[in-house]
This record gives sequence, C-alpha cells and structure tokens, in this order.
Amino acid sequence: MKHSLPTKRDPFEMHASAMQKGWNSVETMPVKGEGEFLVLTLSGLIRFARNRNVVRKSRNADGYGPARSTVISCEMGNYLAAIAWRHAE
Repeated sequence: MKHSLPTKRDPFEMHASAMQKGWNSVETMPVKGEGEFLVLTLSGLIRFARNRNVVRKSRNADGYGPARSTVISCEMGNYLAAIAWRHAE
C-alpha cells in the first residue's frame, strides 16, 4: 500500500490563519525593552520571545514566506524568524 506524501507547511497559509485568530503583524511588534511576547515562527512553532532591535526592522514578503522579523527566544536565546506575534495571556 502506498503512503500519501505529507503536506509541507505553507508559511503564507499559517500567517493568514494567525491573522484571522487575532495575532498581530510584525510591523507592530514591540521593540527592545518593551517586554516579552509570543511569536509564530516561520517554521510553525509558537515561542516566547523578545525583540532584539530598538527600531522595528522587518523583512518584506518574498517567495520563501510572509513579512518576518528576527527575534530572540527567551528559553534558549536562539534567533527566530517571527511572522506574527501576540501578548501572552
């Protein structure tokens, strides 16, 4: 019996779904010193993070994914590509 191929994550679909569920775009992300928040990463993970920049810098949407910004994970200190954010509840 043949197995069906797993579907790949579509970052544009994840971004659209997050916007419908009340997430915010990266253009309104808090800057460095304004606290920690939840981010939806380009790979589909939700992580607790903080911004690394004093000014808002985002990369425009392209063939690889929607507009994104680099943030720092609070748990591990790794850099993450965030495509949406929201305040922790």
